Amino acid sequence: MARLVQLEPTGGRTRSAARTDAYKELFEHAHDKALLSDPAGNRWLAAMTAHPVRAVRTIAISALAGVPDPAHQTIMVRALSDPDPAVVGSAVRGLTARTVAEVFDHLVALVNRPGPTWAWPRRHAGWRIAESSHPRRLGILADALAHADNGGAHDIAHALARAGDPRFAPALIEHLRSRAPGGCAVAFALGHLRVADATGALVDALHTADVTQTVSVLEALAKIGADEAAPAVHSMLDHRQAFVREAALLTLARLGGPLVVPAALAATDDGDPAVRERAIRVLAEHGDHRALGRLAAACDGRHVRVALKGLVRLAEPSVAPTLSEVLVTTTDRRTRKLAGQALARIGAPPHLPTWHRNRVVRRAAVWVVGQRADAKDAHVLLRALQDEDELVRARAAFALGRIPIAEALAPLTEALDDARPRVRASAATALGRISPADLRNRLATALLDPHPAVRSAATAALRPGAPPSGQPT
Repeated sequence: MARLVQLEPTGGRTRSAARTDAYKELFEHAHDKALLSDPAGNRWLAAMTAHPVRAVRTIAISALAGVPDPAHQTIMVRALSDPDPAVVGSAVRGLTARTVAEVFDHLVALVNRPGPTWAWPRRHAGWRIAESSHPRRLGILADALAHADNGGAHDIAHALARAGDPRFAPALIEHLRSRAPGGCAVAFALGHLRVADATGALVDALHTADVTQTVSVLEALAKIGADEAAPAVHSMLDHRQAFVREAALLTLARLGGPLVVPAALAATDDGDPAVRERAIRVLAEHGDHRALGRLAAACDGRHVRVALKGLVRLAEPSVAPTLSEVLVTTTDRRTRKLAGQALARIGAPPHLPTWHRNRVVRRAAVWVVGQRADAKDAHVLLRALQDEDELVRARAAFALGRIPIAEALAPLTEALDDARPRVRASAATALGRISPADLRNRLATALLDPHPAVRSAATAALRPGAPPSGQPT
């Protein structure tokens, strides 16, 4: 403090730098935990709150604000009338909930105080009002929104959104129409509250130089789900910014309607990879037969999984060759599974290499054949029952249980003597599904099998009306 007093007269660059260093040291000293826990230190800080230099008062008030001591509340309340915004802002942060209730009107006046220098005190006052239990707090914040700056509007809009009360939607709509700062947060609040009446104002707010606000408006329209906004959203697909085009495509997909598929098809040729990926995702979720070519083409690229999910949903036989190619060539397990699911849903008999040299491919191919459960495929499954890979044999045995033909009984009974328990268990389950008249005799050895999974499968197969065991994985 002595250094600051000596430095008080204004001077050149050296004196200014020295004053900055002195204030920094004072701040660190005032916020020291040891000083704050010392009664003498608290008294010293309290004395400094009346110092003629505003920076010193601010440091002292901010230090005391961090100490939960009711004795400091008198100082905080007095500091609310300080002419310096920094002092007032620090004092607002130091108020307790009880004191907030006592000085609520003062905070209301502060949150409505104009001027750029009072921006942060206004925000702090808004926070304390929002945290209070005063019954008028939301209405006061809604009224203050009309002249709030960007940060203040952000805080107020989010407070109103958290409250979840749509009665304050008109104030939010009016703020958005006025093109005042804080449009992003206001758009978020309107979307969060699902205010259908805000659709017109949101559509008008789409065309702005603030692309962040444009994206927030698009997200709000998606949450509200206003179908009438689809044409305006569609027009944003020509925006110069790629992330706006992506947001518009996502919003259009959530709104639904006849514009979605054509827009996504066009967006697959976009120059930005993120937009192209979003387009593939939209087609996978919403596309119809028009999307088949784009989804099939995407199976050659990094969006193969997304494209396959769409092809699983569409189940179009014409893309079976593409799916078979993915099944054979991919090295990714998840991709292979999706290709197999799509082929299984199609139900058409594509050329599946159940004899492929790669056992992983054989496993997938046998699984797809088994899902079709067509008696015409029995010879393929019977041959797979002799495969060198135990999982191929197990899947073939399980699949034969879904095709109740007499030709499968003898091979399945022989499979009960397989060296691998997984195959023996699958064979027992399959025999249970076919349920021949001599089932108990066929399963006699399986009931005494040394492996518990085989015994369990055989017991379940003999149980009347029991569901079959799961397919081997």
